[in-house]
Amino acid sequence: MRHSNTATVTASYGRRGVLQSDGQQLPYILKGRRLRPVCGDRVEWQASDNEGQALVTAILERRNVLQRPDPRGKAETLAANLDCLAAVIAPQPAPDFFIVDRFICAAELMHADALLVWNKCDLQTAETEDLEVYRQLGYPVLSVSAQTGAGIDELSNTLGRGISMLAGQSGVGKSSLINQLVDDADVLTGELSESSGEGRHTTTASIAHQLPAGGLLVDTPGIRDFAPLIRDATIIQNGFREILLAAEACRFTNCQHTREPNCAVQAAVGEGHISPRRYESYKRLRNTSAQLSRHHR
Repeated sequence: MRHSNTATVTASYGRRGVLQSDGQQLPYILKGRRLRPVCGDRVEWQASDNEGQALVTAILERRNVLQRPDPRGKAETLAANLDCLAAVIAPQPAPDFFIVDRFICAAELMHADALLVWNKCDLQTAETEDLEVYRQLGYPVLSVSAQTGAGIDELSNTLGRGISMLAGQSGVGKSSLINQLVDDADVLTGELSESSGEGRHTTTASIAHQLPAGGLLVDTPGIRDFAPLIRDATIIQNGFREILLAAEACRFTNCQHTREPNCAVQAAVGEGHISPRRYESYKRLRNTSAQLSRHHR
């Protein structure tokens, strides 16, 4: 009987990938067709018949998962066991804070830390007022520049406490930040492509880079225009701190905060205590969730 070991998935592409076990990187293949490990997963593995290759036999229980709906409305898991989800924004292109709210809502529902990264601060563009809204809600906002290196050390230390992921619109400089945070990140990805034999298909793979501070930084393609997979619209308020707090004073315990009478959330929006744009984000996510639920039936 072969001995089982545990390890963390640091790269995933199809039926293959890479494990990190005791500081060593080890290529793996999957046992069975049902296993779908992603970066951040803790797995059980055994030595395979091919020397120097692991055989993944099971995925251990996940603390959380980052998921989005695929074109058919089914769950696509992007990463697991995240400690921090960082939304990258920049003065150029103009920030889409509705997308930022999706990332933050996802982080809150996963019980992961949420962080805003204001990249391209070297452009000396005044911060948008929306950033102050997030600060008042208790979300850290780090000003950095992938171009000059400003703030990179602080960002690295913040992300180095566990498993993290950067996400953001196209053009905000996410890849440039990763190259600043991880020495030779592009080279490492290229080496992964060569060692895996997957070639160009590795461009659709997920890889978790080792950070100097000790954490892992997950780089997953297709995380730009993101909507979290939430089939139960009633839990979306848990992803908005200010709405969850105001909801305690609602007349009805099952208040949806849209058209109900004596809704404390709607009152707080009208009185300026809750950002109207954040409230609009909440309603949009509710609508998206309702559509997913109908599609899934």
